[in-house]
Amino acid sequence: MPQFQDLVNRTKQLVQGFSQNQQQWAYLTSSILTTDTTLAVNDSSQISRGMAEIGNSELVLVKSINQNTNQITIDPFGRGWNNTTAVAWPANTRIENNVTWPNIWLKTAINDAIRSVYPDLWAVGTTTLTKTSVVYEYQLPADAEEIISVQNQLIGPSKVWPFCRSWRFVGQASTTDFSTGKSLFISDDIVPGRQIFVTYQKEPTELVNDTDDFAGVTGLPASAQDVIVYGACMKLVVQFEAARLAIASVEASERAQFVQPGSATRVSGYFGQLYKDRLEQEARKLRDRYPRPSHYDF
Repeated sequence: MPQFQDLVNRTKQLVQGFSQNQQQWAYLTSSILTTDTTLAVNDSSQISRGMAEIGNSELVLVKSINQNTNQITIDPFGRGWNNTTAVAWPANTRIENNVTWPNIWLKTAINDAIRSVYPDLWAVGTTTLTKTSVVYEYQLPADAEEIISVQNQLIGPSKVWPFCRSWRFVGQASTTDFSTGKSLFISDDIVPGRQIFVTYQKEPTELVNDTDDFAGVTGLPASAQDVIVYGACMKLVVQFEAARLAIASVEASERAQFVQPGSATRVSGYFGQLYKDRLEQEARKLRDRYPRPSHYDF
């Protein structure tokens, strides 16, 4: 199953295909601590002043480069730049010069895409309740956003769990009686002591660690991973259009003659159409997988 870093790599491959930038790399020749600002590298000629990325998470601001000693100096405030975290890196860790797509930007775009697919795509949660005599309303987990189905356990060896017909989801339940603020009101005739099985939809969970399993953590179908990648690309590629506004450098001025206005917007629109088509397909599959039995809402 794909992990968070797999989605980051795939997103980076797609957006870099449109940037045509030739990135430059070096690597650490000795380990560093979180407070070190002088870094020994194998080839300092591959590094220039400005922003660089160490490993796959930390951004730094390079102050100066000494090609005689193959050392680079980081600004006193340059470790853990741009809301990243300073890390103690081992030798042979990669340093990417003037990184176009820092991992933190890619991860943020991916998590933005995960949030944006709801309510078209949702994660599925379940909970089991026990019927209590004369009690008609039961607490649900705090992450429940809508109920998909309610089933009850019959007496005997049949192992049949019929769908309940008379119930209502209460999304603004009294927190005095239900601490989560979510409850199920059910009036079906269920034998006390029998179990009630509730399947509900919830918002997908964002990814945090590089090794987070996509389906296992987000709760989304594994087949929806490309939906998230296309959504992230749609958000990222359009940033190239904003770069056209900064024409102070010779490189930007020369490049503007060959890259027509709106090029990045059109590429973003291409990814947007892929995103829309795949989102509709996955939403249809999810609805087919979790049909909603008819019931009386009162």
